[in-house]
Amino acid sequence: MFRKGRSDRLKENAADASALALALAQDKRFRKRLLSAIAHGAEAGRRTRRGLGLTGAVARLAADQTLLRELRGARSDLQQAYGRLEAKRRSHKLRNLLVLGALAAVAGMPELRDRLWAALSKASKRVPLPGAAESPTRSSSGDSKRPSRLEDLTREELYARAQEADIPGRSEMSKEQLIEALRARR
Repeated sequence: MFRKGRSDRLKENAADASALALALAQDKRFRKRLLSAIAHGAEAGRRTRRGLGLTGAVARLAADQTLLRELRGARSDLQQAYGRLEAKRRSHKLRNLLVLGALAAVAGMPELRDRLWAALSKASKRVPLPGAAESPTRSSSGDSKRPSRLEDLTREELYARAQEADIPGRSEMSKEQLIEALRARR
């Protein structure tokens, strides 16, 4: 019931991989290590192609100390780049866990959730917050009163009014569409 589908997991993994790739592309040390590993690999390829045949290549690989140093350098650079990648993944997972925990805490406290929702909706409209963190639909004594403007209502309250007015298609409407429909019914 709460499990995500395979395509949802794939989409999340692709989004996470994309964000991680962007973060790594902006990391100068990671780019430097990756370019160094590529350069080491190219040099190793050039050195192995100089000889003739497989036997010559194997003999040179075994005896060529410079090539062995290049290959060790490439391995070391790749290990360090992979270490940075793993560190970024761990910090990314920790951040997601913290955000999820904060959202769960807010969701578990209805009064806090209502106040946060009201503050966010007001901030998005660039209207200053009223009073101390009081919800615009409740008085200080806790009993409900009807706001003077439809914009001050939550989507759920607008939906309830749309139900009373028997507006068709209200379940798929956004808050703005519900406001328009209610105004058209007046």
